[in-house]
Amino acid sequence: MLDEYVLVPDIFDPAAYSNPAFIEMCLPHLKEPLLQEALVRDLRDGGWSRFCLEHSGNLHRLCKEILRKLQSNNRLRRFPPQHAAIPTLPHGWCQESLSTHGIEPFTGIIAAHATKQQFPQRGEVASIEKLTGTTWWQHRSPSVTVDRKTNSYLKVLNLALKQANSLMFIDPNLDPNSRNYREFHRLLVPLASRAIKPHIEIHRSFCRGDGSARTFPTQADWKASFASLGNNLKSLNLTMEVFLWDDFHERYLITDIIGVSVPAGFDITGKPDDWSTWGRLGREDKDKIQRLFDPATRPESLKNRRFMIGASV
Repeated sequence: MLDEYVLVPDIFDPAAYSNPAFIEMCLPHLKEPLLQEALVRDLRDGGWSRFCLEHSGNLHRLCKEILRKLQSNNRLRRFPPQHAAIPTLPHGWCQESLSTHGIEPFTGIIAAHATKQQFPQRGEVASIEKLTGTTWWQHRSPSVTVDRKTNSYLKVLNLALKQANSLMFIDPNLDPNSRNYREFHRLLVPLASRAIKPHIEIHRSFCRGDGSARTFPTQADWKASFASLGNNLKSLNLTMEVFLWDDFHERYLITDIIGVSVPAGFDITGKPDDWSTWGRLGREDKDKIQRLFDPATRPESLKNRRFMIGASV
């Protein structure tokens, strides 16, 4: 649902295409997938984006626009240098990219025609002119089928947990004291190593159970239920805000870089191969859900039922 690409700077250079006119067809079609479906690996701790900007005066007009939007949408993911010398040519940037792939795999490298010709046997490298015929590009999908186990969740959410600046876990049944949510804290562990900690929220129903078995715990009861998670957060030096809403049924993860529909929520089961299909939300639906769980939008459904847990509490 969330891919990671490396872009060789020559995709912004008309002279690197088999026909300079092809850039007007290829580059605009790349922009939307980058801004909706993916992160771009910013090689050499941001050196890649600085290089592109420094040379943008000699490159296609979309170079500055795409870089600006990637930056403002938190889609540039910095990655440490792998070689001593800073690349100055497309071949060098491609070599730097391939070296990072051995450290942490990405989806693929998008290069101009001229650079792909230098790496004919490397399937990770695709010419932007033939991108639609590339296997890993064709395998892009707005959904993924997930086994309802913590390790599966961590694998699917890996990039989001490493990059997102804000995370909203929306699940009406999320209760750290419940057996099927006992491992929820593990989803937060990848956030602990980040230099700048993200803003984290849980949104759940203020009631517990269904039908005649429904109960209405007090604010003190809910704080007690979340005490163990609060202790986990303190050990990770993380802080979270918990929101208790009037009853609702849908389940999502909403971040600044991706919105995901999570039909079965964030609980786990012991049943083997217990599958649930998660789906990436479009921009408008993601924004709609985020507004729906904004305290300023529906104060009557929240009624000041909120509290903080974790490191700063």
